[in-house]
Amino acid sequence: MNELLFFIIGTALGSLTGVVLMCLLQINRLSKREEVENAKTKCAGTVPLE
Repeated sequence: MNELLFFIIGTALGSLTGVVLMCLLQINRLSKREEVENAKTKCAGTVPLE
């Protein structure tokens, strides 16, 4: 019974850690994309980027 409790707690903590890590990485990725979009709009009247 004790092993089952440790297994459930470990699985819950591992799942929670994985979800938090993936959310943080996704937020970081989205903020980098917004920086690129802002840079494109700032120099829209100058030399084309593409």
